[in-house]
Amino acid sequence: MGPDGVRVTLRVEPAIDRLRRWFNLVNTPDPFTPRAVARIEYQSVPGLIQRYLLRDQWVVDVESDSGERLRVPVAGRESAIERASQLHAGVQKEGVAFLRTLDG
Repeated sequence: MGPDGVRVTLRVEPAIDRLRRWFNLVNTPDPFTPRAVARIEYQSVPGLIQRYLLRDQWVVDVESDSGERLRVPVAGRESAIERASQLHAGVQKEGVAFLRTLDG
């Protein structure tokens, strides 16, 4: 929350999470999935897809209670966390108006 009193939420997530949400909207998982298959589908494969197919893309999603939304694509986890910290500092210093300067 900045000096304007508007709450701002920051979320850092890998591209695979957005792909999973979309996939889960259009598909229903089998309720009787064997443990080995579940381990491969939910642990190994997403990591490989994130790393090689999606080229380790991450995003910082910013949403304020006033309705401002911003999605900042970043390459790599550390870069995403660093960018989220910069956004947090900017919002705390200038408020939601800081987000409008980034929107372009």
